[in-house]
Amino acid sequence: MIIPVLDLMIGQIVLAQGGNRDAYRPVQSKLTTSSDPVEVAQAMFNQTGCDWMYLADIDSFAGASPNWPVFNQLLERGFGLWVDADWLSDDRFHLIEDRVETTERLKVIVSSETVQSLAQFSALESLQGNGFQVIFSVDQKGDAVITRSGELSTATPLELVQRACEFGVNEFIILDLGEVGTRNGFQSESAASTLIEEIRSERRDLTLTSGGGVRNADDVRRWIDCGCDHVLVASAIHDCALTPDDASQFVT
Repeated sequence: MIIPVLDLMIGQIVLAQGGNRDAYRPVQSKLTTSSDPVEVAQAMFNQTGCDWMYLADIDSFAGASPNWPVFNQLLERGFGLWVDADWLSDDRFHLIEDRVETTERLKVIVSSETVQSLAQFSALESLQGNGFQVIFSVDQKGDAVITRSGELSTATPLELVQRACEFGVNEFIILDLGEVGTRNGFQSESAASTLIEEIRSERRDLTLTSGGGVRNADDVRRWIDCGCDHVLVASAIHDCALTPDDASQFVT
């Protein structure tokens, strides 16, 4: 299944540039002239038929509070959201219940980038106990795990997956941020694809998502063949390189 990507920065949708956030600029799309989150989401839905979106709140990683006004606008329009934000600084995850009316159309992504200690993995259990669907994202640049924690930096990506599993998580994003927005296509020997194959050799029951550099439907198929259940896509949708007919093959 395709999951369209919305990267949110200063209230606008931007396009990622190999994980270099200083180079992110408002999206330029063949689908819309707008960078407004709701309008971009609607345009991506019209192109793909996908009503679930991955939304990365870039500003929250730099210290801002999660952008609940935008999240709620999208939820109110009927979109399902996978929200990747810094939920762990100042224990922000405790505030989520007060900011959203229903958990049915919201999945909370906790990424290795935001984890500051191994003890914070307990937040995964707490969120699930409060009715939230939780995805753990293993963020890498090449072979290096992106994290704020010295404890995590010595762990292998597979060990992080195993630890999250111990806290009840069964959905994971495996992402090489260096490939995001590059249009380099599926890389069979990338850190992400290698890790997915490694996980699949041990666990067939986990739900895995990846992406980065997707150019067209062939790249989507190659990620699925690698072991992904879902594939994150942005540029190929905005470029119209992924047509509605292409997308219909991957919508479930």
